[in-house]
Formats: sequence, C-alpha cells, structure tokens
Amino acid sequence: MASAIADRPRYPIAFSGDGSFMMNPQVLLDGAEHHLRGTLITFDNRRMAAISGLQNAQYGAQFRTSDSVAVDYPRMASAFPGVFAVSGGDTPETLHQALTRARAHDGLAVVHVPVYAGGDPVGGLGVYGSWNVGSWVEDVEDRYLHTGI
Repeated sequence: MASAIADRPRYPIAFSGDGSFMMNPQVLLDGAEHHLRGTLITFDNRRMAAISGLQNAQYGAQFRTSDSVAVDYPRMASAFPGVFAVSGGDTPETLHQALTRARAHDGLAVVHVPVYAGGDPVGGLGVYGSWNVGSWVEDVEDRYLHTGI
C-alpha cells in the first residue's frame, strides 16, 4: 500500500498464503480505493501451513488445519472493482503468462497459485524460530527469562 502514496513508487509484488489472505482481504478494497498498481500472489495450499508445520514438528501429526473448500480466489478478488485477478495455473508457462498479464494491468492484480502441501520438506518452508506454543512453551519461556531472546 505504501507504493500507492509514494513520491516515486516502485512496482510492488506481495506474497500471501491463502489462510492469511482469507483473514484480511481488506487489502483488495484498499488497493482499489488508493489506485495501487502492483501484484499480490496468493499461494493456496488449502490449509494453515504455519500451524500445520508446528503441529508436525511438535507432535508428528497435524489436526484440523486443512480444508475441503475450494475457494475461487480469482473470482473473489474480481468482485472488487479495478482489481484484476487470474489463475497462475499449474505450469511454469501458465504462471509466467499470468504474471505478465498482472503486470500489464493498471491497478492491483491478484495471481492465484495452487501449491503443494504435504510431508516432503522440499515442498514447504519448514518451521523456524522459537514458537511459544504447544510442547515448546516451557523451553521458549525458560530461554526468554534467562537470555531475553
């Protein structure tokens, strides 16, 4: 959004997961209202991947973090006047075409990209850092009390 009011705006490209995007699609309204020119790429793995990753790392299984509801993200985003939305498809070629079309749009564009979700670590971002949740709480709080980090 900062690019919409910048003196010398650059073309922004933002990335969001489907879970985060569904929690706050307000950016589409804001982008249209303030004439933002940029692209939001929404990676859709049909789950709350950060929570799934934490559950798998701590307990070896995930519970209630995925869904069976196939949301038509391009259709949803297109409901906002001035927002161009397109599917990124499932090949490098279709993704490149979608990104090219998004960049050509004089406003906010949304590119929906379905992505893998599963146990293969090559297909995910992993779980990094110290999360103060689940079975890690005691260790994280103990480290914070003794080191401040």
